[in-house]
Amino acid sequence: ALASGYHNQPEMTQEKFKPSFLDETKTLFRTGDLGKQTAPGIIEFMGRKDNQVKVNGYRIDPGEIEYQSTRYAPIERAIVLPVQVNNQTQLSAYCQTDKTLEIAEIRELLAKFLPVYMIPSYFIFLKQFPLTRHGKLDLHSLRELRETGKSLVNSNYVAPRNYLESNLVSIWEKILSKHPIGIFDNFFEIGGHSLLLSRVVTRVHKELNVSVKLADFFKVPTIAGLATLISQTQYNYQEPISAIPPQKSYPM
Repeated sequence: ALASGYHNQPEMTQEKFKPSFLDETKTLFRTGDLGKQTAPGIIEFMGRKDNQVKVNGYRIDPGEIEYQSTRYAPIERAIVLPVQVNNQTQLSAYCQTDKTLEIAEIRELLAKFLPVYMIPSYFIFLKQFPLTRHGKLDLHSLRELRETGKSLVNSNYVAPRNYLESNLVSIWEKILSKHPIGIFDNFFEIGGHSLLLSRVVTRVHKELNVSVKLADFFKVPTIAGLATLISQTQYNYQEPISAIPPQKSYPM
């Protein structure tokens, strides 16, 4: 599903469309991907020539996220890297600042300028970025900080307190394949990302008959916050009189 060139742009066409090294009668499009031929007809993907990364099917330029992050005054510098979490590629933002920041505020700001799939799942705050002995940015150490950044995740589990919170927890646990999830756990810091977020919104509408906007998650990315928002804004939401989380029964 690719055209044979750019419309009325012969110079760009000549730059991007090249004769195939496999068959000179055919043309290849220069995507920016790097690869090597390991066997006839087999090309192994090796990364990108530029800084673009592919996350959940989207091509993303981390530099754009870094630029938008620094529009938030307390952040002096930002580095965005892809990280592997549960065999999935997610974005982690490393922000240089000497202040204590609220992740929700940063996400809300980024949501004004970036699509949801470009907003990092993780934010790590540092007073100084780690450097190599040659004075260059130590990317390996940054990635390790994501692995050991336990302070970003709420380790104090709090169970659902009512019927609505219990249903929301059930939805999150099914979609995130994670158990247990507490009502103060942050969706983005326990493995959530943009595609899963869309599934949560759809499931909440289907099972609870309420509408939640994607932007709401950046303001209240916890079960407790989302339940409060629904209770205050969704007038068609009817909670059972008991308001007690459904109990599991076990054979005696």
